[in-house]
Amino acid sequence: MKTPSAHAYARALQIWGQWLRHWHLTRDPRALRTTLACKLIAAERLAIWQAELGLRRSVWAARAERAAREEFSIHKVLRQIRRDERVLRATQFDLALKEMVSEIIQSAGDEPDEVLVADEEQPRSVFA
Repeated sequence: MKTPSAHAYARALQIWGQWLRHWHLTRDPRALRTTLACKLIAAERLAIWQAELGLRRSVWAARAERAAREEFSIHKVLRQIRRDERVLRATQFDLALKEMVSEIIQSAGDEPDEVLVADEEQPRSVFA
């Protein structure tokens, strides 16, 4: 028995969301790679579903699409995925920023410390 394309798309979204949450909890690079692969699979399943709906564009096809979206709670799953992806992007930005700061600190640690001494003999004028 063939799985309807709407059901396959909903299942792909659920799996994508699960892997995204797994990566968020573990920060395992393999989980991130799996997450990206699941995202591609979900995009393929969506394209298949939309193509099938496009073949039989009618009032009934639109109703079937709406019914499938409601039955599988696709909007809820997509909302959670978007939230998790925002966290992913923010985390990647934070990790990149931490790496840049650590590289700067390491490169500064390699150089000898130079202490700047202010000239205390002549006070600086505010208007100069």
